[in-house]
Amino acid sequence: MKVSAILSAALIVVTAVTWQAEAADYTIDVSLDTSPNHVRNRSFRKFAEVLNEKSDGRLEMRIFDSASKYKGPMVATAVAQGAIDMAAPAHQHLSKYVPETGILLLPMFYGQEKDVIYKVVDGEVGKKLNKMIEDKLRVVVLGRPFDLGYGTVFSTDLRLTKPSDLEEQIVRVPGGAATLERYKVFKANPTQIPWSDVPQALQTGAVSTIWATQESVASSQLWDAGIKYAFEDKQAFIEYVPIISQKAWSKLPEDLQQLMIDTWDEMVDDVREVAAKAQEDSRQTNADHGIETVDPNPVDLAEMREKLMAAQPGIVDELGMDTDFINEVSQAVAAAAN
Repeated sequence: MKVSAILSAALIVVTAVTWQAEAADYTIDVSLDTSPNHVRNRSFRKFAEVLNEKSDGRLEMRIFDSASKYKGPMVATAVAQGAIDMAAPAHQHLSKYVPETGILLLPMFYGQEKDVIYKVVDGEVGKKLNKMIEDKLRVVVLGRPFDLGYGTVFSTDLRLTKPSDLEEQIVRVPGGAATLERYKVFKANPTQIPWSDVPQALQTGAVSTIWATQESVASSQLWDAGIKYAFEDKQAFIEYVPIISQKAWSKLPEDLQQLMIDTWDEMVDDVREVAAKAQEDSRQTNADHGIETVDPNPVDLAEMREKLMAAQPGIVDELGMDTDFINEVSQAVAAAAN
């Protein structure tokens, strides 16, 4: 009995020591409003795994999915206040604090290829934009943004074939003043609804048309909510910005801060490729579940681009964007496109 008691006590000690050895010195809690199988969530889980491995278990990231902590429009405020350590809001969710973060939603980016977009957001314009975000929200932007992909219009009952078909449609949009204004040029009625509330909005008939992406629709299985049609107009490109609260950042030693920065930069390009593949695969998945995607006539897109560009100065003024900065962005777009 004594031997047994001694062995049991030793086992408890060994277990406790093992647990302490495996416990991370630092934890970072991440709030994401998309589902666990969404490309953003999968990318962050990979990031967390690599960080844990490279830090020899000193740093652990805990991912909270499906808006279990905060919905998309609220998460930037939560990070700024230190209520959550980290998040990756889309540019449009940052635009209410920094209007200029809505640049990718402006008409000048309508139909632009990804290599043009990358040259702008990864260059001097992107660096200045990140500095604006950091100064306004008092957060740290970890590095270059990563992709969700081009926005697509989906509908439960209307087969869209040209941009003008959006006239008078009530369209769910993810947010962002630039998106709201852009849809007004389409003569549509945009309404902001958090992604986590979209399935219910579709099922109750609150909206029948939404702006999302092929991947987002597939990961949330929105064919079950009635989605039947898609219109691949590629009117804007959606990216996520990795931000971490100053409160959480200041607790990390310099070597772990640098590890997060370096690891993120090493992974971004691969994450972007994964996102592109996810959109392609998701379009096929959606088709397999009965969602028909229409690719618009380039002539129709060119005509809509002309209308949108004519409205851009008014949109910039309405949103209170810095005109000097927007002029710099325009020059960067022109240079990248040549």
